[in-house]
Amino acid sequence: MKQEQEFALFPLTAHVLPGGKLPLRIFEPRYVRMVRDAAAGGRPFCMCMLDVKAKPQTMMNMYPLATEVAIIDFDQLPDGMLGITVQGLRKRRLSRVWVEQDGLKVGETSVVPEWPKQGLSLTQHKIVDQLQRLYQDNESLQDLQLDFHDNDASWLCQRWLELLPMDPNDKQLLIEQPDCTAALAFLEQAIRTTGES
Repeated sequence: MKQEQEFALFPLTAHVLPGGKLPLRIFEPRYVRMVRDAAAGGRPFCMCMLDVKAKPQTMMNMYPLATEVAIIDFDQLPDGMLGITVQGLRKRRLSRVWVEQDGLKVGETSVVPEWPKQGLSLTQHKIVDQLQRLYQDNESLQDLQLDFHDNDASWLCQRWLELLPMDPNDKQLLIEQPDCTAALAFLEQAIRTTGES
């Protein structure tokens, strides 16, 4: 695998991490082109966390840690728009970013090591229980048909980070860590606090 690779960039406030899935509505011509290219085996794309504090016209209005994705399903939605579902493959770090003629941002990226698998202690299983309940109670999450990795703290933490309404800076800081230890501690505290309120 090449050290540096060119990817089209799709910035959103929602994000997906390796092992996760995300449904998307595609309507802007530049992103329709991006999806068409990727589906035809051309240039792949990354999901990026949008930095809402940056000015929209700023070249780097997204956080540097992105996720390479694969299109695993597509459909025409009732409103005529293109609907796709992407799956997170691996984390990538953005370096140089430029804009093509139609406004599509493109960047050079390098692979970021994945979080190693990590087991859960007996006291940490509330993280699994709460996440399973969340998926069971939410129809749109059920539709993703994720296979739960009940004993992998790294996988579970990444699913939580996709769903939690956190400050993007805090989320990016946790994703930047070399393993899931910090995210796990954050989730344990958040669930404990919720249970006490």
